[in-house]
Amino acid sequence: MIIDAHAHVYEYVRPYGPNGEGRAIGKGRVRWPDGKETPFFPERYGDYGFLPETLLGLMDEAGIEKAVLLQAPNYGFQNDFICETVRTYPDRFVGACAFDPYAGRALELFRHFTEVCKFHILKFEISEFWGLTGIHPDLSLDAPVFDAVWDHAQQTDTVVTIDTGVRNSGNWRLYPIARIKRRFPKLRFVIAHVLFPGDDGYDATRLEMLSEIADGNVFFDISNTISRPEPYPYLRHQNFLRDLCSRVGADHMMWGTDIPSVLFNHTCCELLNYLRDGGLFSGEELEWILGNTAKEAYRIP
Repeated sequence: MIIDAHAHVYEYVRPYGPNGEGRAIGKGRVRWPDGKETPFFPERYGDYGFLPETLLGLMDEAGIEKAVLLQAPNYGFQNDFICETVRTYPDRFVGACAFDPYAGRALELFRHFTEVCKFHILKFEISEFWGLTGIHPDLSLDAPVFDAVWDHAQQTDTVVTIDTGVRNSGNWRLYPIARIKRRFPKLRFVIAHVLFPGDDGYDATRLEMLSEIADGNVFFDISNTISRPEPYPYLRHQNFLRDLCSRVGADHMMWGTDIPSVLFNHTCCELLNYLRDGGLFSGEELEWILGNTAKEAYRIP
């Protein structure tokens, strides 16, 4: 089974972050309060939103059986829409909830998502430019405001996916997660985008940070990490993943696309096949990375 462990759908794109609120204006573009416009996805895939049926078409073309639908403030929270999507296509999609932990009814919302929507994944996008740190500059995952969230996640076996964002932005660090794990030892974490490797001279630091937090209950999502301008199949990038695999094991690495924003630079088939075509991973390792790890980490039937 091939599983895209990191994909997005949204009825209408409606981001909110450090630049204020964004308004969808058609052709996959968003306008901000200062008048600037940002392309969110290629216009051939939608106008105001990126719909499940569009994603299913791409999945069918590439041979992807299931996708995990994650959320972030940069698209606007889409909990009700994703809940509806999973109910409509239960054999194809697994949903994750997301919310602002500083909201007055945050824990009540979380309980609703786990009990009514049956979400068993929680996504916290804490990046500065596109996530919660841009809204709450003093945010720290091990702050007291999160304690009830971690407790409920542990009690309900909810997997917590964390996107720290890129280097040189707030909360690009993993040591708060290590402290949380000591207090809530049964929590399962997924680190999205493996700290965004790149040509900045810090990949050795990234590998060390990821290795330090690795254990049986921490998994690594390698979606949207092809940042280097290089020809397919992105062998320089794959060398980083090969090194990471030797440290944490293929059974703790999961493939994903981060569709739809990545469709500006890659096709869905390219994102699926580059690991196969690079020749750096064995067949058994690819089975884990392309599906088995996500199935295990996210407890997908």
